[in-house]
This record gives sequence, C-alpha cells and structure tokens, in this order.
Amino acid sequence: MSPRYYFGTAILVAVLTLAISVWKKKQTAREIFWVMAKVILALSIIIAGVFGVAKLLAFFGVAQSGFFL
Repeated sequence: MSPRYYFGTAILVAVLTLAISVWKKKQTAREIFWVMAKVILALSIIIAGVFGVAKLLAFFGVAQSGFFL
C-alpha cells in the first residue's frame, strides 16, 4: 500500500480526534487519547465491514474477486 494512504488515514484520525475532543470538551491528554482510540476502533470496524461485504459478494458470485480494490 502506498505511504500516502497511511498519511491520509493519520490526518483523518487526527482531525476527527481533535473535532470530537473540542465538541465533547475533552481537555486532558488521557481523555483525548481515549477519543483517539475510539476513532481508530470505529474506522477499523467500518473498514472491516466493507471488506467483509466485498468478500461475501465475491463468494456468492455477485461481484468479481478483488472488485473493491
């Protein structure tokens, strides 16, 4: 995978973490860390779900294998 995807994902996590932290009025480093952990967990679940649906569609023959890539 290209490094730009990692960089883009890191920026997305940072922006979401800062936006949620300001919105929820989190101030300490520990609180902001937990917000970041929840953002990373949520993004991981979303990505895993999309890949899971892609694999399931490929398994049932609805889509070709690797169509998501």
